[in-house]
Amino acid sequence: MDCAIVLVGPMGSGKTTLGKKLAKELDFTFIDTDKAIAKQHGAINRIFETKGEEFFRALETKALEDALRNNAIVATGGGAIIREANRSLLKGHHVVFLDTSAELVLGKINLAKRPLLKDNPERWQQIYDERIAIYRQVADQTVFSGGKGIRSLLDEIIEGLPK
Repeated sequence: MDCAIVLVGPMGSGKTTLGKKLAKELDFTFIDTDKAIAKQHGAINRIFETKGEEFFRALETKALEDALRNNAIVATGGGAIIREANRSLLKGHHVVFLDTSAELVLGKINLAKRPLLKDNPERWQQIYDERIAIYRQVADQTVFSGGKGIRSLLDEIIEGLPK
């Protein structure tokens, strides 16, 4: 496959967990854009607090550009798709939208590490509703990640990859 496989979806949908396992299974490199940003610039919640969301989004675009230069499994941050520049970068790559629901996510994520949710976890649904059309627009494949085992999810993603 001559492109990256990009996992998009709301926070807590399983992009990092599934991305690591998918990369291992397909013998690809795994790149998490949020982790790449944090490694270079420090904790994301700190970036939000000190520099603001717009500064973070610029870092996110650069991290996505860098990641997509590789034939890799790329896990994006939940908001990566909100910038038009990022949506353009995704063209030509296989994009998998990992869909889920608030009920399945809010019990398992660390809210302290989620700057957009830490003061109001109910905001997850609002953010999801604002972004769902964009996730669907950029996706080549949609997989509902909630309530399924990892093996089943990996098989479903692999089955949907271009041959």
